[in-house]
Amino acid sequence: MRKILLILSVVVFSIGAFAQNCETYIPTTVGTKVTTEHYDKKDKLTSTETTEIKSVEMVDGKQKVVVEVESIDADGISSGKSELTYYCNGNVFEVDTKSMLDQNQMGAYESMQIEYTFENLQYPANMTEGMTLEDGYVEAVVSNEGMKIMTLRVDIKDSKVEAIESITVPAGTYDAAKINQTIISKTGFITIQMQSIQWMVKGIGAVRTETYNKKGKLVGYSIVKSVE
Repeated sequence: MRKILLILSVVVFSIGAFAQNCETYIPTTVGTKVTTEHYDKKDKLTSTETTEIKSVEMVDGKQKVVVEVESIDADGISSGKSELTYYCNGNVFEVDTKSMLDQNQMGAYESMQIEYTFENLQYPANMTEGMTLEDGYVEAVVSNEGMKIMTLRVDIKDSKVEAIESITVPAGTYDAAKINQTIISKTGFITIQMQSIQWMVKGIGAVRTETYNKKGKLVGYSIVKSVE
């Protein structure tokens, strides 16, 4: 679930227009780094993540941005690095929803057959209060010699821009778009539903993210510490 929230945090960086006046929601300068701190509901630091832009290129008429993410826990131990992929097509920014699946978990099935179906998340260049955003999902069906072993699915739905408001985090004070969305993750017979609220800022991204369980209780939150 944390990887899903991380992707949704990374997705909202924006530095302005490039080819065909397309505005992205992530930096497009290779080497840009954003540091985000994660806390539990008791304000205890649980991990720190560094996001770095690794490559930017045009693929099939779309701007493709590859991001490398490293997470370090409160004890200073790295959980390794992973890559996320994003696209910009016209005035719509897309998240490759296949990146939402835990790659370590999927690695356990590398000797099996995996069939993906998905609908990328889409974010318009300019979001306004009251705007409803498109749903997105990814589903992976794992099979071995024709027998289905497991189905994994992640849905991002009911996304809405609730307000445009000011917010202060360690990185500064910004005017932000406040977005509320539902995240449903299914692995086999296990289903987890969460609510995510993000404050998105052009030029930086999701400067704050709050996560709640299905009963509406705060589970944890993240804040942007620095952009460099």
